[in-house]
Amino acid sequence: MTGLASGLLWGMNNAVFAAGFPAFATDGGGTADGLFPLAGAAINDVWAALALLMWYTARGRLRAFWRQWRCRQSRLIIAAALLGGPIGQACYALGVIWAGPSYALVITATYPVLGCLLAKVILHQSMQKRMWIGTVLAAFGAILAGYVPAQSPHTLAGLLVSAVAACCWASEIVLASWGMQAMEPEAAITFREVISGTVLTLLALFILPGEGIEPAHLLAGAAQAHILWLAGALAGFSYLFYYRANHRLGCARGMATNATYIIWGVALNVCFSGAALQPFELLGCGLVFAGVLLTAFCQAEA
Repeated sequence: MTGLASGLLWGMNNAVFAAGFPAFATDGGGTADGLFPLAGAAINDVWAALALLMWYTARGRLRAFWRQWRCRQSRLIIAAALLGGPIGQACYALGVIWAGPSYALVITATYPVLGCLLAKVILHQSMQKRMWIGTVLAAFGAILAGYVPAQSPHTLAGLLVSAVAACCWASEIVLASWGMQAMEPEAAITFREVISGTVLTLLALFILPGEGIEPAHLLAGAAQAHILWLAGALAGFSYLFYYRANHRLGCARGMATNATYIIWGVALNVCFSGAALQPFELLGCGLVFAGVLLTAFCQAEA
């Protein structure tokens, strides 16, 4: 249920963020438009970090949160934050520019499979055949449900950086799971969002200028938008449940149940925007659901 909740909240985040972010995206023209995912990720992670810090403060545990970073495993969370946030998001943004959004999606949607491979090698987590099949089905379903015909020719460079993004996102959860052996998932994800939001904001401010875009104006406008506050809070707690699920269930089941964000996203789009359900979306959602069932309800091997 925790993993499914992470998928639901991430699907809601995508819907809310998609509704609020375009109002602040000035038209930069040319390839600069592809860098907007980087600015969007910065805004999302900053608000996610603030929401989690306020949640810690409301529980009266902020001091305990900072104390946990004296352990050696905190370095693993820092590495996970840098890989999953700034490096992974920057590579994804470049993949969108060079290869087009559809090719970037297809490549990066393979990260659950890569994550399972890394978890087996590094964390020695056991994997049944049904879990492998379920993970592959969920990844393939995400590709089908989210695929949009390419609007720009793909290039080898775009495919390569998209593959780097997939490797970064897969490595993030494996390193985070390793670090969470010595700290609670709540502390791990909060520190991850603080690091990622800070670095992504700096990247957005220094990369976007000079391309006809005003990032400072974009970020300042986003700071006043209540709808983006809500999107960030949804993202923060989605990641919180995602880290909890991977900590409690292992990476295969944690990533598979989180992949249901595709189903939630399609359902929300149909319900609230009146969009017609496309055959590939329906097939993709069915594959994700089947993959989650196969993976989530497997018994771990001895």
